[in-house]
Amino acid sequence: MSDLERLARLVAHQRDQLAQLRARAAADAVLEQAKGRLVERVGGSLAHATQHLHTLADSVGLTPLEMAADLMETAAPPPGGDIPVLSRRLAETRVSTARDADALADAVFTEALLPTGAVALAIWRVEPDGALRLVGARGLGAAEAGRWRQLPPQFASHARTAVVEQRQLWLRAGVSDPALAPAAERWPGGARAVLPIRNSRAVLGVMEICWPVPRREFTAGQRTELVALADLCASSLTDVDGEQSWLLGLLDSLVDAVLTAKAVRDGDEVVDFVVDHVGEGWPLPPADMVGERLLALFPFAAKADGLFERAVRALETGVSEEFLDEERRVRVARLYDGVAISWRQRGDAELADNALRAGGLGGWEESLVTGRVTWTPRLTEVIGARHHMPLRELAAELGPDGESTMGRLLHTVINGRRPATAVFKKPDRQLRLFAEPVLDAAGEVVALRGAWQDVTSEYHTEFALEVTAEHADEQQQLAIQLQHAIIPPTTQLPRTAGLEIAVRYQPAATQHLVGGDWYDAVMLPSGQLLLVVGDIAGHGIPVVTGMISMRNVLRGLAMTGAPPAQIMAWLNTSAAALPERVSGTVLCGMYDPSTSTLVWARAGHLPPLLVRDSVASLLPLPAGPLLGAFSSPTYEENTLVLAPGDRLVLFTDGLVERPHQDIDECLDELVTTATHTVEGIEQYADLLLAHVGANARDDTCLLALRAR
Repeated sequence: MSDLERLARLVAHQRDQLAQLRARAAADAVLEQAKGRLVERVGGSLAHATQHLHTLADSVGLTPLEMAADLMETAAPPPGGDIPVLSRRLAETRVSTARDADALADAVFTEALLPTGAVALAIWRVEPDGALRLVGARGLGAAEAGRWRQLPPQFASHARTAVVEQRQLWLRAGVSDPALAPAAERWPGGARAVLPIRNSRAVLGVMEICWPVPRREFTAGQRTELVALADLCASSLTDVDGEQSWLLGLLDSLVDAVLTAKAVRDGDEVVDFVVDHVGEGWPLPPADMVGERLLALFPFAAKADGLFERAVRALETGVSEEFLDEERRVRVARLYDGVAISWRQRGDAELADNALRAGGLGGWEESLVTGRVTWTPRLTEVIGARHHMPLRELAAELGPDGESTMGRLLHTVINGRRPATAVFKKPDRQLRLFAEPVLDAAGEVVALRGAWQDVTSEYHTEFALEVTAEHADEQQQLAIQLQHAIIPPTTQLPRTAGLEIAVRYQPAATQHLVGGDWYDAVMLPSGQLLLVVGDIAGHGIPVVTGMISMRNVLRGLAMTGAPPAQIMAWLNTSAAALPERVSGTVLCGMYDPSTSTLVWARAGHLPPLLVRDSVASLLPLPAGPLLGAFSSPTYEENTLVLAPGDRLVLFTDGLVERPHQDIDECLDELVTTATHTVEGIEQYADLLLAHVGANARDDTCLLALRAR
């Protein structure tokens, strides 16, 4: 066991002791309140009340704490019929020890809902594919709970409505729409409350509460208390289920061991990170790590240039960092207003992973300490070399400029301690080399690794693969040229009757963050207009090449005349078939000028924005996970008929995302900006692009449309 693991276990033991002390204090508080109530009712001293409480508990077979809780629950409800605040406090005490969602449902129902006359509770969690899975229930019975165990995305229900529309449903006399299925059929006319369970990032699930008879009204106090219960479930559901959104599920499936943590700030300074998600594979159970501070879990992370300093740098710059820590390889990357941290044991499988960076053709590694060179089996065939050799020796066989080009690349990788890419021309082939440094615990470069790719068949893109300046960073210059080759600063847009179109593309203010945003507007043989915006996750050469592949594949699929949902399904299959790990979001629409109708689908993308009669709003989202997340996902379509004067905006997240700000707040700001319309569509596009600001950290694409 390493020093870090031993220290982590010590911290966990101390934290368990603190949790026990807190639980004991909460129990003592309930006991003291019950004793006070007995003194008030039957008189006598506090000692007499204590003896009376134990006698009552023995007579009914309960513990004194359970008897105290029952006494407090049977107290007269407050005026107006509001839910007793004490009940929720008891629920909080029990929820803190819940180890699964079923125990969570039992705590909420028993401690908080029974005094209100509720007869049933159901808690669903939103799955990555949009389905709702019943994770906890009380009062339904085994047969009925089994009937509602899984609600697919196409199933119409009040729970689905609450999740999709992200609003609370207060049903005073049962089901409001016969087409929507209730959670339980035994009380069709009884009151119901259907409440989204969400945190600051996403909707995690939904709870439905059933009462046997109608209610005249849900008072303000009742609504406040019930919403507070839903908030309680949000934090607890994260703890017991370990899933906050499809993104965290995707991270868990792609990375050996991953945790995410939000930044804790003192003014503008990051002083720590609070862990909000933990996958499998860490020294401690996830339930013991969520909610704790990173430096409390791993004190050694505070050492100079250790995990904490690297996490702060990754958060501020957006550039991921990777380093060796004992026998593990640790990687830190920015994720929203925090970081994602992963680690894995070092092994031979890393060579295969590096080969995937450049197309999965051939990987290599060279030790600067021992001089040992390792190639994957196919690399000799790829580059046409006689045997394994160091990069400087190999450079002499890579054309007249091979040695000078290799020298610049090695200077960038070794002295600059950052990845680089170069292109070499041999008489019979053209080769692309990707190289990155391997650092030891002290931050020194001890090895190089990377991949070779034969790009002979890509001579038509040679202009975008040449190095444009002797001392420029090769990888970033190539990425920028590729991006400009596909998305030129100016473009000729298709003309269609009754529709004005303007497009804008703005690269990130920092060029080292060149990304995979793109747009497309193409007139199809059917007479329909194809409208697309997309964003491939990440930055750099692999992302830009992945964007090019997805853009060309989508154009080809659209020529088949298939509807947008089918195109999204095919595009997801194509993304999985590429040698690169491509994931990202896309919004695809087909506009029919003859009917002014837009049919659109999305793969994890943000919704379009519609401005009608000077009122701006985001369109409801059809189901559809991001590309590359699942093998056979379901994509839905929505239809919109544009009226004269309507304005529609399709955009990527660079238009709205802001550092240290919730995405919902950013979208609200965009809606406010969009209401200030100007006459021309070109001027309107400029108005929206100005919303990004001069210090944008990500690429931005937008398509602005105006119906005439």
